[in-house]
Amino acid sequence: MNELCQKNIIQSFIEDYREIYSEISQNQLLNESAMIRFSRERGIGVSGVIKGDPSLFLERGWLDSDELPGDENILFHPFRIYPLHIAVESCRLNITPSSSIERESFNDFLVKSSEFLLSLEDISERVQLANEVANLAILLEPIYWPIITSRTSWNGFIEFNDHIKQVDSYKKKVLSLIKNLDTDVWYKHHENLRFKAAQLDDNGDIYILLRLSPWIKRERTKDQIAGALWLRHMAEILRLAFKEVYDVNWPEEDQSFGQWFPGTRVKIYGTEHPMEEPLTSKPHVAFEFGLHTGSTLRWYLEGETEYYAALYILPKAASGGLELINLKGAVGNEHANAALRLADGLIQDKDLRRFSFISFDMDVVANVKAIRRQVQEGNVVGYINANSPDFEFGNFTIEELIEIAAIMDEKQGANSESIRNGDWSKVRNGKEFEENYRKLTQIGKKGLKGEEWGKALAEYALKNPFLNVKDKERPFLKTVNHALQARRVRYDYQRNNYYIDSETFQIEKISKD
Repeated sequence: MNELCQKNIIQSFIEDYREIYSEISQNQLLNESAMIRFSRERGIGVSGVIKGDPSLFLERGWLDSDELPGDENILFHPFRIYPLHIAVESCRLNITPSSSIERESFNDFLVKSSEFLLSLEDISERVQLANEVANLAILLEPIYWPIITSRTSWNGFIEFNDHIKQVDSYKKKVLSLIKNLDTDVWYKHHENLRFKAAQLDDNGDIYILLRLSPWIKRERTKDQIAGALWLRHMAEILRLAFKEVYDVNWPEEDQSFGQWFPGTRVKIYGTEHPMEEPLTSKPHVAFEFGLHTGSTLRWYLEGETEYYAALYILPKAASGGLELINLKGAVGNEHANAALRLADGLIQDKDLRRFSFISFDMDVVANVKAIRRQVQEGNVVGYINANSPDFEFGNFTIEELIEIAAIMDEKQGANSESIRNGDWSKVRNGKEFEENYRKLTQIGKKGLKGEEWGKALAEYALKNPFLNVKDKERPFLKTVNHALQARRVRYDYQRNNYYIDSETFQIEKISKD
């Protein structure tokens, strides 16, 4: 079907249904003054105040208006911003502002430059084509504008349900019109809208951010980014209509001159179609712009000592998206309070696409079995800090632990000689260390577990980050570093490319063979 035939079909539909679609239109019509202001606020260089380019273009036959027959004033739908933009750009004399410096030769320069202007016939042809696109977008606006803006306007004199029935009846008629249009021709119109929007503002990522934002934020946007936004919204209306009728998948409106490699949009936005699947794409877009709310990572720590050590090193963890969870010894305890059970937390993490970090002691068989089971079931996307045999002896030497305990007692005014000179030869793990400490200390008979001991260990580790040799970072500090780095890692990327070995608890790369 040729362009003229399609234009006649659309024009005939407008004449037959103008009054109906005007009753259910989602955008108010603007008088000329308002249209000039609307266009200028969106980066379109329209001239005039009360009257100006719109009426001039209307007289030349370059612009259509949208008032009902019998209306006293000329009125324009906001979508007329597209033919207005095409007309203004086609008339533009493309010279740099600094050209006026050479005053003596400037007039001659203007004469020569005018030779490169489009003919009035060419401008008329371009603008008429843009009007045709605007006409169809206006006809489709009552159906798809509520989808794009998540808001619906209707006549206050009728019930909402009656409005919906009216729109449904109108939709059947206008979609029957789409069935008579050439998809290849309208794909090209859709593409041109995307290109023109990109010429105004080519920030596709920012458009997606705006598109997924509440309408009130988009509505208040100004200048060329706002003009590009309205053109892209018009393009989306066309895309949604042709998809519904023909089941075609045109590029979404953030895409312009470049080409996406297959799968790239899924990696960045979580889906090929971020605008059609906002619940999926919003967390990805928030991550892309550093706007993620809530925790990006949960770090489960087996007991008090580990928890307070982590809290000392990361005092503002929560504000950085890191949530520290004190399991209070409930790692392998199936009868522990449900709120503290590790398995429940890991399932929740998967649902929220949140990294899971786990620090636990391997000297408790039930702990190892519990963690191994969760790893085998694919419930852990993140990192496991398996302390062998336990937190104290997995991160510090016996000599360091003795020194830390002695310093802790000294800070409280106690004599620490008995600790430094005591017999520690039979101590092999944290529990035995605590028992021996109780025998030797003058003030710490209650033991070493808890906040004070955790802080003392963390403070020492920060001052001395390496264990024994200079190239071996303490596992706990290594876990801290991984937790901080995880805030910049995509959850889906980690899940799809790496796994945790259930035997060694090490992160391994997934083989693509």
